[in-house]
Amino acid sequence: MADNTGSVVTIVSEERTPESSLFDHVERVTHARAERFAVMLNLSKLSPHYRRPHHIRIASRTFDSLMNTRDVQLYVLGNGDIALMCKDIPVDEVDYMIDKLRMLFRNDPLAARTRSGDVEFASWYDFESEFDIFLELTGARAEAANKIAAESEDASAGRGIGAGFAGQPLDPYSLAKVDDSLLRLPIGELLREQPAVVVGADGTEDILFQEQFVSISDLQRRLAPGFNLLSNPWLFQHLTETIDKRVLAAMARAGMEDASDSVSVNLNVKSVLSKDFQRFDDALTEHSGKIVIELQQIDVFSDIENFKLARNWLRDRGYRVLLDGLNPLALQYFNPGLLDADYYKVAWGTEFVEAETTEIHTKTGALVAKVGPERFILGRTDSEDAMSWALTLGIRRFQGFFIDRVVERKAEKMLQARLDGRS
Repeated sequence: MADNTGSVVTIVSEERTPESSLFDHVERVTHARAERFAVMLNLSKLSPHYRRPHHIRIASRTFDSLMNTRDVQLYVLGNGDIALMCKDIPVDEVDYMIDKLRMLFRNDPLAARTRSGDVEFASWYDFESEFDIFLELTGARAEAANKIAAESEDASAGRGIGAGFAGQPLDPYSLAKVDDSLLRLPIGELLREQPAVVVGADGTEDILFQEQFVSISDLQRRLAPGFNLLSNPWLFQHLTETIDKRVLAAMARAGMEDASDSVSVNLNVKSVLSKDFQRFDDALTEHSGKIVIELQQIDVFSDIENFKLARNWLRDRGYRVLLDGLNPLALQYFNPGLLDADYYKVAWGTEFVEAETTEIHTKTGALVAKVGPERFILGRTDSEDAMSWALTLGIRRFQGFFIDRVVERKAEKMLQARLDGRS
């Protein structure tokens, strides 16, 4: 009989992690291994495009029918991997569901099939012969997850400039250690994606591009717990240049042959003018029309001449240029169109518009109309209020957590429909 305590085991207590719960489960069956096996779905090895939250949710729901009728328990781990604990169930039934799941990711190399079977998509463990291996694996994962959780809590304990960026100031010695660790870490583990969308008059959403970025808070938790990476702007600038090199090299290796959407990447002006970018351009030159280069306003203003040089060179090569780091308040005093970028990203914030008068709003709308509303993107769109504010200005391009949820719900329905079609 199946254990119907829930289709996905998640631990919300600060003292527990999914990895700890899985390890506890494995330990509990140490002396009851007969007819048991486990499967680890290595979804963390998928490319970033296929590791979005809605993909992981759909992947976990694939096994709902098994969990409702069989003794199967499922754990979604922190890195996106999924562990299945199975008892008294034919292997073929589980393999069939995994094969269905693989079809959702069939365009990713990880899910490919070869004559020898799976290509690292799923790892199987027979408890009668491989229990100790799985016990050691889950124990190591639980220990690592608990350590990261503890370090993250310590790093955000109230010293510094906010959650995730608290801790001791970064110094040159510490930066050198972070730099060295960053050079050895597979950058794909830190790469994240966030879509920017165009909302049509009929309410439909089309992807404008998928932004590829490294989460600095994730980087801090992973490589520098207890340090505030933003404490010294000059040292942080050096760190971002190291990140740029790694991201450019990773994207060049991955290529864009299978990319259905345009992508954007955050870079320093200096990085655009570097040999690293030239190598990136050599590798992806035929796809340059699908790549948006995001440059920060503060970096642009620190060296206008090099920005103009970089912008013109990028345009000549077919790239689009986005100026990031604007806010609604800045639009009252500055015409970003003077910098002649292809896009301007304005970061939403209630603190910028709560005192906005009708006159100011009208002037902002006039500026947007003059520059071209199709060139503006509202970033940090976290609510319907943010969207409404932008729509009154004619802005229909958005990015942010609210948009993530909209896109994920849409993608989730499409993925579920595809999965149901293969039932």
